[in-house]
Order: sequence, then structure tokens, then C-alpha cells
Amino acid sequence: MKLAASMAKTLKENIRDWKVLIMVLVFSPFFVLLMNLYYGSEPTTYNIGIINFDSGNKSTELIRTMENTRGEKDTKIFRLSESTDREQLENQIKDKSIDLGMVIPENYSKKLVMSASDKNSSSVAVELLGSMGNMRYTVAAVLSADIVYKQGIEVARITLPTTITETFLEKKQPLNEFDNYVPGMISLAILMILFTACASIVKENDKRTLVRLKLSRLGAFNFLLGICIVQAVIAVIALVLSYWTALGLGYKPVGEFGPVLVVGIISSFSMVAVSLLVASFLNSVFDVLTIGCFPFFIMMFFSGSMFPLPKINLFTLGGHSFGVTDVLPLTHTASAFNKILNFGGGISDVGFDIAMIGLLSLIYFTVGIILYNRRKLSRA
Repeated sequence: MKLAASMAKTLKENIRDWKVLIMVLVFSPFFVLLMNLYYGSEPTTYNIGIINFDSGNKSTELIRTMENTRGEKDTKIFRLSESTDREQLENQIKDKSIDLGMVIPENYSKKLVMSASDKNSSSVAVELLGSMGNMRYTVAAVLSADIVYKQGIEVARITLPTTITETFLEKKQPLNEFDNYVPGMISLAILMILFTACASIVKENDKRTLVRLKLSRLGAFNFLLGICIVQAVIAVIALVLSYWTALGLGYKPVGEFGPVLVVGIISSFSMVAVSLLVASFLNSVFDVLTIGCFPFFIMMFFSGSMFPLPKINLFTLGGHSFGVTDVLPLTHTASAFNKILNFGGGISDVGFDIAMIGLLSLIYFTVGIILYNRRKLSRA
């Protein structure tokens, strides 16, 4: 009965603050839509500007090969544009209108043909121009260099002693960059309940109703459990909205939504635990929307939800490497969503992530309850 009363109270308070509730529900779908506008309009195509100083047929063959190179679903990998001015090419790279510049030198065809008959002839260099600040340059350079090398090997009739084969672990190759961002974007739906959970806890101090809760004998357990259940419901709604938004924009997951839902529900409890810890240092709902933004952005960026981050390994636990950012529950949430949606994993495949989310939830709950009792309840 006390738990039901706590849940009803928390639910009514969240509905009254409908502006915050709507923000929590639409934040993740909005970012999914935004990332789709930037990266999901069409299959990934790399823009390459070419300056060709050669008049032979081999350079023409090289350009034609690049134009005809196809990716998944018979989509073009390169979009080529010819240029005659190096300065113009460099300016295009600087303003990111092209991802890579290629300069084919004079006598490229002649030197390439000579290499087939004269093994001692000097090699001919194709110059690639790019910017390290453009993440697309690396992929474009690797793909372009591979085509150049293959042409040289074929013309020179060289048989390599070793070959390389690639095996991608994803069961579905991403059609565009948007597909890579979806799991992280969906995890933002879980992170957003940091605001509603924090607000539900802080309101008792803001409205000076902590004394009433203590007199009602509701108890900290029923109070927090009621908040957990309501926030889990809000998280599920936000998660479903984000998932449906991604599907509506053309995203095709490999895994099922069931495991995603399970991970999402467990992760919502971890966010309530973090909210309890944060709420111990806040005095009003205004503090939630101002000071509370700092832990929000810390978790959003350092968990890898928005952008992948290099992992700084500290130690290995049960065959799994443990890094600095693994102290954030959302890190494991984003990792689990990626394994399920892009690798086709199930509950058993994300068992370690679920265990870590549960363990971190317990730690944050324990620390949060101690701090909340000392800083708020004991002073009420």
C-alpha cells in the first residue's frame, strides 16, 4: 500500500511537470532525427578531388576504376571531381567540401608500364592530400590507396607472397554513418531520466515535505522504490519512441528489441541511483536544470553514447578489460545496445554489461542513500 502511494505520488508529480517530462521523452528521438539529417540521408560516399597531370591510359583506367567501385547495395563509394589547380584542391580540403585530394604525376602511365619490363625502374608516386581533422579522410585514403596499389601490382605482374582477407564482426554492414550512431543515441533515452528522477527526489526538499514523509512512515525504501518503478516506465516509453524513430528513418537492426528493453529497464535503475547521488547536493528543481546538467553532459560524452572514445584500460576483470569510463553505468548500456543492435547479440552476449550495470547501480545506491540521509533526511 505504501509503495503504491509512493508510485502514485511520483507519477502525478512528473505529469504536473509536463514540460520536463516531454523534454525527457523527446530528447533521444530528436537526436536520432538530427544525426539522420547529418549522416543518414544516403549511403556513405567519399568526395575525392583529382588532379591528373598524366596523359596516358593508365591514369584514365585508375580514375574509371574508382568511379566504378561499388559498396553495399551497389552504391558508389567515391564521388570524383576533377581539378587543375592544387591551391583550389587544398582549399576544398580545408573547408571539407572534399574528403581527399589525389594528384597523379606526369608520365604515370609510362613509368607504370616500364615497371612490368624493368624490375629496377623507380616507382611512381601518387600523392594523397588530406586533413587529419577530417575523420572521413582516413577511410577514403585507405580505400583509394588500395585501388592504386592493385593497379600497380596488376600492371607489374607481381604475385604477393601473402594476402589479407577481412571479416567484419557486425552481422549487418552499416549503409551509412547514421547506423553506427543509433545504439548510442537510443541510450540517451535512459540518460534523460536523470532529470525526472532528480526532480522527484529534490522536490521533497524544495517543498519542505521531507518531514511529512518521515511522519507518514513511508520509509526510504518505499520512497525510492516507487521512484524507480515510475522512472523505469518513463525510460521504457522514451526508449520505445527512440527505437521507433530510428526504424522510421530507415535503420534496420540485427538483434531483437526484447534484450534492448531488458537492458534499458535495468539501466533505468542505475540512473535513479545516480540521480539520488546528485540530488544529495541539490536544493531545488532549478538546481536540477542548471547544476544537474554537469553530470548529465559528463555521462553523455564520456560514456561513448554520443561519440566513440578510446578506452584507457586499467585492469582486466573476468576476461573483460576495465577502463576509466567503465565506472559510468551508461558506458555499459551503450555497449550492450551496440552488441545487440549491430552484432545481433542476445541476453547471454551482454551478460557482463548487465552485471556491471547492476553492480554499479548497487554502489551508487549505497553511496547515494548514505549521502541523502546525512545531507537531507537527517536535517528535515
